[in-house]
Amino acid sequence: MSISDNACSQLLGTRPLLGTRPRHSVSLRCMGRAVSGLLVLLFGMSGAAEESKPRPYQVDEAYRVYEAILPHEESYSRGTNGIVIQSETDSGGTTNGCLSEEAAKRFRAAAVDFAAVNNKSWLLQPKLHLGKSYEFVSSKTIQQYFKEHGPSGWTEFYTDHPGSGGFIALSAVGFNKSKTSAVVFATSSCGELCASFRFHLLQKTNGRWEEVNGGTCVGAA
Repeated sequence: MSISDNACSQLLGTRPLLGTRPRHSVSLRCMGRAVSGLLVLLFGMSGAAEESKPRPYQVDEAYRVYEAILPHEESYSRGTNGIVIQSETDSGGTTNGCLSEEAAKRFRAAAVDFAAVNNKSWLLQPKLHLGKSYEFVSSKTIQQYFKEHGPSGWTEFYTDHPGSGGFIALSAVGFNKSKTSAVVFATSSCGELCASFRFHLLQKTNGRWEEVNGGTCVGAA
């Protein structure tokens, strides 16, 4: 697992990469704290989540952003029989400390919107146009694979979703007012030692979303 200390401190407030086990001792402390604390949060609050079902995420431009980043996600490249996407958005944590100084200024409005829109979870809709087929699977179903068996839950996951390359979780997208700048958080989980997460920064140029540099909280195992 490769992750900076700054990234660790900033991302401890996000959801864990379920079913993963860090590779190096330096990262083990960081990810161990994140996983143990967040699993308690996820499973301890499952009742509240069921009571407050997420509303449909109907922001069409957000799906154009997803289409720009998904082909670069590890689980997407590994998927030989379509891909699995978590049906609810993830919060993505905070962008504080996760953007370069220049990017923090350039994407300030989008980062503010990112924080606001990710105060709650949204239900993703089948609005994606990708080069591969995709399936939405609820967070509750995904969590269940690993709740009792930890990383061993991947065996059952791939039995139910063969050739999927794991699963991808996405935050809601933060935009500036003119919807020409965007911030989104994505995770790919594909095995016990196979996961990645990062903030994606995108700029819309000539009608197309293109990723730009500036995100500093990046991890991969």
